[in-house]
Amino acid sequence: MNASTADTLATSAEGSAAADVVPTGVAAGWGFGTLASATMLNAPTAALLFFLVTLVKLDPFTVGALIFAGKIVDVLTDPPVGAWSDRTRSRYGRRRPWLLGSSFACGIAFALLFNIPVMSDAATYVYVGATLALFAVAYTAFQVPYMAMPAEMTTDYHQRTKIMSWRVFFMTLGNLAGVAFAAIAARFGGDREAYGEAALYFGAAIALVMLATFFFTANSRQTTAAPDSAGISWRQHLQWLLVNRPLMILIGTKIAIYLSVFASLTTALFFFKSILKLDEQTFFMVFGLQTVVSILFLPLCNLLSRRIGKKPAYIISLTGFAAVVLTWLLAAPHEPLPLLIARAVMLGAFGAGAHLYGQSMLIDTFALDYQQTGQRREGVLAASFSFVEKACMALAPFIVGFLLSTLGFDKDLDPTADQSESAVFAIQLGFVWIPVACQLVSITLLRFYHLTEAELQEKPAV
Repeated sequence: MNASTADTLATSAEGSAAADVVPTGVAAGWGFGTLASATMLNAPTAALLFFLVTLVKLDPFTVGALIFAGKIVDVLTDPPVGAWSDRTRSRYGRRRPWLLGSSFACGIAFALLFNIPVMSDAATYVYVGATLALFAVAYTAFQVPYMAMPAEMTTDYHQRTKIMSWRVFFMTLGNLAGVAFAAIAARFGGDREAYGEAALYFGAAIALVMLATFFFTANSRQTTAAPDSAGISWRQHLQWLLVNRPLMILIGTKIAIYLSVFASLTTALFFFKSILKLDEQTFFMVFGLQTVVSILFLPLCNLLSRRIGKKPAYIISLTGFAAVVLTWLLAAPHEPLPLLIARAVMLGAFGAGAHLYGQSMLIDTFALDYQQTGQRREGVLAASFSFVEKACMALAPFIVGFLLSTLGFDKDLDPTADQSESAVFAIQLGFVWIPVACQLVSITLLRFYHLTEAELQEKPAV
């Protein structure tokens, strides 16, 4: 089996200390793209189901099914996009042309998602389904090649954490922007037209940030595929995935974590408005503070991973996060501000590590794949991980929509009106119980994850 060719940058050989040090500007420039992708991901996750059910007045189960179907389209496009990006040859490298081409498509798709013409219910369902499909394809075309890039940028164990620190930094800002979308729409009037106006501004910002990322990564270290990589069958790709045990375990943990995140985020507005009787501004304040704390804790998370290792630090973060989430069961209508602040601070502190360590460990498993196969398959690997992420994104709103519909959530009531006990329980399931159960599953799976820095120093297969 032939190893992949050398880096496109000729300043030093692959694996040398000079080549492995990623300039801060390059790491930050790459991480900047996550601001757009996280916003594009989280704004619909937090607001779309709420928008379509309470403002467009669509059935929650049907909307959940449409979101699920759109994500299935997203999932099915991941493997071919990953493989195509692995084989792309251009003056800009393998991944960056995809960033350039997808930037405007992502911005347009986002804007269309919340600008729904007034039509019959049947026509509205068709429009929402078609727009979700466009949204899915555009997001895949950016995200899969984008997430393949860090594995090419360095082979150093701790430099990967540095790169992913920038991703988590901009991810937290993107998460905040996603949550802010509903608050900004509320400032514009909070009605159907207000959401559409906010989506136009957000769509433009998403396109510009993605385009900027293309330019900011011009000097990033890149690799090329082996000449025979185009002949690798999908069966062989799958077999290689299955023998990468740390990657498979990490994928298992991520399935649970993504179900946790997306179930919680999908239900958050319902929880704040129907149960806590708080408005979008308070919702934004809580998650905004959580974001700021996450950013402030990133240096400490880097230090902790060097002191005790990525895996133990990851388990501590997940355990603490789950414990704090459980305290939402004690929250009451018009929860006092100090308690909201305390939860936001603790969730931000533990959430910083939960995001950072998982991302860094993922790139470690990409390096292990190159060591095992001798092939540069970062696109295929990113696609496999994106496949899992999007499947969970599809499943979580479907589950939440099913719970709300089955347990009697009344979409015709005012968003702050009292719901039935069963509807309240459905909201608690999505916001608290599903996330906590999923975090515990992730912690259990991590007991079987074993990949050390020393093991990643071995030579790749040739």
